[in-house]
Amino acid sequence: MLSSHKKNVIYISIGVIILLGLYLLKNTNYFLRISTFLFSIILFYFADVFFNLKFKNHHYLILIVISAAGILFSSLYFISSDYDKVLHLISPFMISILIFFLVNTTNLKFSTKLLVTFAIVVMFLSLFEIIEFFLDQFFDLKLQGVFLRDISGISKLGIVMDRNDDTMIDLILGTVGSAIFVGYKTIVFHLNKSKKKRM
Repeated sequence: MLSSHKKNVIYISIGVIILLGLYLLKNTNYFLRISTFLFSIILFYFADVFFNLKFKNHHYLILIVISAAGILFSSLYFISSDYDKVLHLISPFMISILIFFLVNTTNLKFSTKLLVTFAIVVMFLSLFEIIEFFLDQFFDLKLQGVFLRDISGISKLGIVMDRNDDTMIDLILGTVGSAIFVGYKTIVFHLNKSKKKRM
């Protein structure tokens, strides 16, 4: 029988694999993007059922939003230079909700749960950027840097943001997004605590 700690490590590892798979397939053709989008939801569902994670309906909605924005609408990466940056701010906030739900099942103190959630999300961000670097080195997928297509959408224009600047801004925005989640949860926690004291 697995201990609760080992189960939590397995849950988090599955989450990393799912998110990594989604991210790596963002630049593929539309049919593959639709297939990957549907597969991500099915995989999330089976992981939820198999490991008895007990995700709620709003967690599925969060996954759908993340998958749709990152996979189905990935062509927007090459139309608007701001699209990628908005996602790097919002997605870590939403991912933090999913991670915190899993971490919250542990017996850690509330502040430690937030710290672990924040650390895991920042780890995800760093891991994605490292993988982007290696994929660009070996396959030139242009995952790092910001590129825009011309009006016809056939060819990419030259790079509009340096690869290093893009990586650092992505990491900063992702860290800020996760930090906003931590701040939000902290405020809600203390408001609920003070409300209980007044009752």
